[in-house]
Amino acid sequence: MKGSKAGGRFASKAAANVAAKRATQNPVAPQPPAQAPTFGMSGAEKIMWYSLQALVFLVPIAMSNANWLAKAGLAAFALPFTYDQFDIVKVFVMRACVILAMGAWSFQFFFKGGRLRRTKIDWLILVFLAWVLLTSFTSISVSTAFFGKYRRFEGFFSFLTYAATYFLVVQLADRPGRMRSLARTLMISGMVVAFYGVLQSVGMDPINWGSNLPFEANRAFSTFGNPDLLGGFLIFPLTISVAMALSESRIGWRIFYWATFLVTVWTWIASAVRGAWIGGAVAIAIVIFAAVLARTKLNAVDWSFAGLTGVAAAGLVARSMTMPGTVFNVPERLASIFKFGEGSALTRFEIWQSAINAIKARPILGFGADTFRLVFPRYKPVAYVKDAGYLSVADNVHDYPLQLMAGIGIVGFLLLYGLFGWALILGAPKAFARGKGTERLLVAGFWAAAVGYLIHLFFGLSVTGSTIFLWIALAIVVTPTATEHQFKAPAWGPIVSVALIAVLGVAWIGNFVFIVADNYFLRGQLSQTGQNPVALINTAIRLDPYNDIYRAMLGKAYESQMLAWLNQAQSDAMAGNDATASMSNANEAFKAAESTFKQTIAMVPTEYDNYLFISSLYNEAGAYLSNPAYIQSAVEWADKGIKVEPFGPGVRLQKAVAQASSGDDAGALATIEQVVGKRPDGTGITVLDMDPNFTDIHMFYAQTLQRAGRLQDAAAAYRYLVDLNPGNTTYSDALKAVEASLSAAPSGAGTTSP
Repeated sequence: MKGSKAGGRFASKAAANVAAKRATQNPVAPQPPAQAPTFGMSGAEKIMWYSLQALVFLVPIAMSNANWLAKAGLAAFALPFTYDQFDIVKVFVMRACVILAMGAWSFQFFFKGGRLRRTKIDWLILVFLAWVLLTSFTSISVSTAFFGKYRRFEGFFSFLTYAATYFLVVQLADRPGRMRSLARTLMISGMVVAFYGVLQSVGMDPINWGSNLPFEANRAFSTFGNPDLLGGFLIFPLTISVAMALSESRIGWRIFYWATFLVTVWTWIASAVRGAWIGGAVAIAIVIFAAVLARTKLNAVDWSFAGLTGVAAAGLVARSMTMPGTVFNVPERLASIFKFGEGSALTRFEIWQSAINAIKARPILGFGADTFRLVFPRYKPVAYVKDAGYLSVADNVHDYPLQLMAGIGIVGFLLLYGLFGWALILGAPKAFARGKGTERLLVAGFWAAAVGYLIHLFFGLSVTGSTIFLWIALAIVVTPTATEHQFKAPAWGPIVSVALIAVLGVAWIGNFVFIVADNYFLRGQLSQTGQNPVALINTAIRLDPYNDIYRAMLGKAYESQMLAWLNQAQSDAMAGNDATASMSNANEAFKAAESTFKQTIAMVPTEYDNYLFISSLYNEAGAYLSNPAYIQSAVEWADKGIKVEPFGPGVRLQKAVAQASSGDDAGALATIEQVVGKRPDGTGITVLDMDPNFTDIHMFYAQTLQRAGRLQDAAAAYRYLVDLNPGNTTYSDALKAVEASLSAAPSGAGTTSP
């Protein structure tokens, strides 16, 4: 395959000089109609182009919950289409668009030949992908490293998708008109996302998300499902809308871009994401600097919207200062960044420390892309359990560099951030050329958005639905420096093309299977009358056998069946009927649950929850199926879980329950009273101290103390529960019963301490 080098098509030197002069004289003067972005494209290139446009438009707004349509009589929309209502849908859309575009490129390039645009960071991207592939094979969970953790999905295949999207943008966005077309599409989509966030912030969300959102009511999360993820994405429309407005000559579009900026600022503030605030502010400052360099003159529209946005932002900040708590109060929220010993700042530092510990353990290869959830339990500090609660598991470091180093090693981090930095350096001269007019301002907008997002990632989360736009931004920043090479299709080109298209076809089918599997999983979790949850989840696993969450929940479904059959057996016995069949079914369901949990543990040996599930299952089976061997198995699997997560009070409670069930109250008390860490003052931290609000373990401890005859200790344990929840009559009644026993006992009885 022979190639010849040709100059880039960003703009000729003469055209650039004319544009600069025109922008200096009258930056918003009417311009002659530009050629359509698809002018001169072949059929295959048009497929690539429209696929890229679809990606830019659909990924930000993609989600599977539209239950507001059910209110209009469309019952089919009463439930979401997928269990993961956000990330999996964005990943599906992203991959579908990229697969289609790459198929069209493969057909044209290898069948007919054509041009290939290259940038100076292409080889570095390929080296980075090779490194991520290597670390995927050496990962603690190969499937997770390839596909990413469920609801995150930033494994090898997502990095491959990022790189392919970068490639497509470089090939197609080779002139200002096409750059503006992509940016315009992003602004339209960004306006939809931001406007929905505004509705949420004023309590007018048309979608019913239930009452168990894991963040504050009226906090904007829009189509991203989480304020942190939304805040990261908003940096792109926030920044690029200003660049588009200041470089737009048509008054209607100029107004639209400023309106996008206004609505985005509202949602940006309402999301209450500190990292996004900082990153967005820096990005806007960079765009303003670029506009000054470009000698941009503001007109009445610009001043009007700047003033309106300033007033709106000031009003939102002033209103926030009257709101209780620190999340919505902007000044207090910003000040909390420096309160390292409390709140989210404290737990972030603890997560970062666990990531540093993990990096020290495997500094070169890491544990595999997107595996931090599987790594965190082993390396988290005991203080995190108390500060964040025993149920909290960090599946993301909230610091992208640390996340990368823990996942793909220090080498992988240096490769990725090296190409980020190199791209910004290559694009800076084009973005910030003094006096070059507004033509370069859009490139500066993408440059600033990339920098702002990278700043946000020092404090926030990277997910595919927002990080894809970082790669698009970097591609647009670098594409003016690309060189073109013309190639003739070789004789073996059709063979390569057919092979690539076949691989992409398999990937296309797999992408649809991937999303359909989550629909079956959803129905298995929220099954309707007449549907079998076990059958539905089994179908999900057949369609997507690499998702460990599906397998774990299948085990829980079998466990639910076991309990249902045990209840039926009890009802049969009470009614004087033969309970043999019900007990037999309960045993079969138990064995299925046991087998499923063991398969899941074999798949992800470091996922702590599965050890909790299986030890709890054995405790239930030991209690209801009357098999002492199950109690011993509960102890054995709990011990394995303790090795995976040394500071997990839940699995230690299961071990203590098993010990007590076998008559070993002393052993159960020893398990709970065990010292597992030291405080700064040198005093010991027991299992009870891990999470003072974990009432189940405190209640079990009090009951075991009472049964062991340590009445005064039991009374103290019950008083603790009463103080924690004064309105709970179970605790107060138990305390009264123990105190009555103490009063009736001879002097000195019930005072034995360990």
